[in-house]
Amino acid sequence: MQQLYYGTDQFAVTEFEKRKVIDEINLSMSAFNCVFADDEAIYCSSELTTGKQLYKVLQKHGVRSREELQEKLGAEEFKRVKKELFDSNVARGVQFAEELRKRGLVNVVTPGPYYAPDFTQQHYLYLWEVFIKEKAYEVRFSYDWQYSNGCTFEYAVAARKGIPRLDHEGNSIELATAIEKVEAAVDELNGAGFLIPILQYNLELLKAI
Repeated sequence: MQQLYYGTDQFAVTEFEKRKVIDEINLSMSAFNCVFADDEAIYCSSELTTGKQLYKVLQKHGVRSREELQEKLGAEEFKRVKKELFDSNVARGVQFAEELRKRGLVNVVTPGPYYAPDFTQQHYLYLWEVFIKEKAYEVRFSYDWQYSNGCTFEYAVAARKGIPRLDHEGNSIELATAIEKVEAAVDELNGAGFLIPILQYNLELLKAI
């Protein structure tokens, strides 16, 4: 597998019960190779585990992070709330992809429905960075993408590759515009008291391109 712009296979968790993470990622990419030639897909980036909907949940419960939310709710209730949020975000991501297909676009890929048991966000980000670098010729970003850790990271990957980055209406999102949007999101979330170290880190990635 080719070297990535940001990802490394030195994962915090490298295997689950004798299942190596890198082997499962390679297996997933071999399946994508059966479907797409290189630089043939449109990747749809939308919030899943983080993003504006998450911050609404955190604000509702008067906490600053997912860790504080888990501590306040307890393990079982946190698990329920987390799943409800994730399922809702997946549904929005699928709808976004379907809207693009209705416009006549083909080879549209949305990551939300993909599930790998025991994967962490580090593993998913690595997989989708590989996919974007190998298979995508453009990336489309859903509403409020600038609040999402995953979306902002995927913007950086697409920018490093040099492929078009478009919003949900098909308008180009140039790097300077992306930085302005993420800066505004960071300022807003910081002002509201949320803990957002990854989003702030991703902002620095954009500024370094």
